[in-house]
Amino acid sequence: MDKTLFLLLLFSISFAVPACPSYPYKDYVTATSYTAPVKPPDTLLQYCDWNLGEICLLSNAFNTTDDKKLFIAESIANGSFAQIWQWNNAIKFGKYPPNTSKSSTNIKDAWVSIAYLNPSVYDNGTYRITNASQPLIKHNFTFVVDTRKLSGDCKDTFRICGYSYSIATQNTSSSFTATMNVKSEYMVDRYHLVTHCGMFGCWVSCDYYRTDDHKDSLTVSDSKKINVTKFNPTSNYSLVAYYNGLLEILINANDSNVLFQIGNSSFYNSNYLYRIRNESGPYNILIKEVIPNNKTSTYGLSILEQNNSSFKILAPYSSNCSLTISNYFTSKTISGCNISNLSNTPTKPQITPVQPKFFDQLFTIASLAVGAYILYLIVKRSMKNA
Repeated sequence: MDKTLFLLLLFSISFAVPACPSYPYKDYVTATSYTAPVKPPDTLLQYCDWNLGEICLLSNAFNTTDDKKLFIAESIANGSFAQIWQWNNAIKFGKYPPNTSKSSTNIKDAWVSIAYLNPSVYDNGTYRITNASQPLIKHNFTFVVDTRKLSGDCKDTFRICGYSYSIATQNTSSSFTATMNVKSEYMVDRYHLVTHCGMFGCWVSCDYYRTDDHKDSLTVSDSKKINVTKFNPTSNYSLVAYYNGLLEILINANDSNVLFQIGNSSFYNSNYLYRIRNESGPYNILIKEVIPNNKTSTYGLSILEQNNSSFKILAPYSSNCSLTISNYFTSKTISGCNISNLSNTPTKPQITPVQPKFFDQLFTIASLAVGAYILYLIVKRSMKNA
């Protein structure tokens, strides 16, 4: 091989610059400009930027945790998954992490959050869901590049290859997990001062030295305990006897929430109630929360006997009667009162009045207090605007 050609080939190899791999995203923040994300205003206490009802007019008066709970209670109907989803889906998550975040050399404040499972209810640390529940997953991070000139270099050329990320979900019978993987890369072409000498003297030039490849990766995850709750109702009712306009009925209230209605009378037995819980502050994801209750209430009828979950009641007869069985997500209704096979018995059963339980009275008092507090806030704001 010709000596001149060999030297030219050697020269080209020594100065070959590696290519920058292609990534789908190129945005980045320089190290000198990077700042940790600042906690944004609370979505309930600081502002009310979209209408959930007239109570939004009072948002300027909300400055305590109790006020926030009041807002939630009055704005979101306890039985409405649609309103909860409307609120959660409209929340704009920023860089600030709603849960634990991680940082590496070039990937800062990375987090992923299973913000909501739609529909779901929170039950003492576990999220009850259906087979059709879908996750609302939020995430964020910042790609940071240190563009300061390196020590000993006369010039540095930064080439931003970019970053990519992927989010995978995995669920078992007891947990749902979201995992985010982030990869980033940038290259620095480094140049050093080099002295060259020839026949007519020496000179200094800033020559390519080498390329440093800065690769980084990070993995973060979020997990929730779940319970796929199926609906297999077993509650029922049967007609026992008829007494000249009064009907004796046996109700087997085997399920959590059972409502029996006959004409204008009703019987209700429940093992839990709901309240609205807020999570992921300051973004305030809302979710229905199960509160143990064990409550029985009646209107226009009497309870004759109770044996565990079986109740014998006496009510004014109506052919319009139904039993509605419900769980966290769905319900089933059985209807009809046909007394054609019952003989009319003149003897009426002994009726023992059932006194309201202490906690039922306490619940009524608390409800009145909440209503009074709402009225107080309305009057207070009206007087300020007067």
